[in-house]
Amino acid sequence: ANAALKVQKREPFILDRSEGYMGVMIDDLVTKGTNEPYRMFTSRAEYRLLFREDNADLRLLEKGYELGLHDDNTLKILKEKRKLIEGELTRLENTWVKPSDEVNALLAKLGSTPIDNGISQSQLLKRPEIVYGTLKEIDSAYPELPDDIVRQVEIQCKYEGYLKRQEDEVRRFKNLEKIKLPSDIGYKGIPGISNEICKKLSDIKPFSLGQASRISGITPAAISILMVWLKRYSGDKIA
Repeated sequence: ANAALKVQKREPFILDRSEGYMGVMIDDLVTKGTNEPYRMFTSRAEYRLLFREDNADLRLLEKGYELGLHDDNTLKILKEKRKLIEGELTRLENTWVKPSDEVNALLAKLGSTPIDNGISQSQLLKRPEIVYGTLKEIDSAYPELPDDIVRQVEIQCKYEGYLKRQEDEVRRFKNLEKIKLPSDIGYKGIPGISNEICKKLSDIKPFSLGQASRISGITPAAISILMVWLKRYSGDKIA
């Protein structure tokens, strides 16, 4: 893809470490280097809850489409899938279950706590012992959805709190990634940065403040100095 982009004189495609394991691997090799064969462990990815095989299309297919790797029909299928997932999540959030002998008998059978007040179906689905099929037994007015849609609905509902927390972390990460570092910075000309850190920054040439912060040995103080310098001398070059 990047070879084609270069021929077309377009910007390269960069998958960052918040978007997939390939992005984590490349970022690690570029910023940290390696003295032995590199192994891609899931523990290296701080946003691994978002990197699931079940949502690879939701995360990456649109990027592939922009690069010309997918056709219009494939993108249309993705958009329909996303619409079904979002629609069902909204429906579950707005559909309430009222306490009754039948409902509580079913919950007791599943080892779940009975309900005394009304509860949304999405809150009920968050319980570990409740699955999407259980809700069909409680409410017969259910849409027939493909298995992959049901799976996404269950995952996004049950792990909503954890997923939102990681999405917040990704937003903070993206803010640092947006702060670009000119490729021709003369780091030795920035007051307050040690010679050791200057050498590391000059050797690796990080393209963003976020990438610079992940280089081994780069201190938070050095990142703060870089941030202040960028704000003060934005658009200027240090000789």
